[in-house]
Amino acid sequence: MDRVLRPHAAYAAAYLDDIIIFSNDWQRHMQHLRAVLKSLRGAGLTANPKKCAIGRVEVKYLGFHLGHGQVRPQIDKTAAVATCPRPKTKKEVRQFLGLAGYYRRFVPNYSDLTSPLTDLTKKEAPDTVQWTELCQQAFTQVKAALC
Repeated sequence: MDRVLRPHAAYAAAYLDDIIIFSNDWQRHMQHLRAVLKSLRGAGLTANPKKCAIGRVEVKYLGFHLGHGQVRPQIDKTAAVATCPRPKTKKEVRQFLGLAGYYRRFVPNYSDLTSPLTDLTKKEAPDTVQWTELCQQAFTQVKAALC
C-alpha cells in the first residue's frame, strides 16, 4: 500500500488497508480522490464503497479525531485511560503506559512525567508495585492531560 500511495504522500496516507485522503477544499479533494483511486486500480486493488466515507470535514482514524486542521485523541479511546484503576502489578503498569503512550504527543514532557511509573516496570522491580506519591502524581497527571 505504501508503494501505491507514495506518489500521493502529500495528501494521502494508509495504515494497512485504511486510507485517508486530506485536502484543503472540495475541488482538490475530488482531484486527490480520483488520483488515489486510479493508482489503486492500476495496482489491481479496489475500495469497498460501503466502507468509504468521502468528503468528511472530520473523521476518526486510528484512535484520533482529525478535522479543521487539528488532531486530537478520540474521546472514547481516552476514556479507557480515565477509567483505568491504579495499577497494582508490574504488568498493569506496563498496560497503562502502553495505552497512555499511544497518545504521548498530547502529554507535555510525557517521558519525564511517567518516569516514576516506568521505574516500576524495570526488570529488578518487584512484580507487585510499591506505589509512591510520585507514582500517584504521574498517574493522575497523565489521566488529566488526556481526559
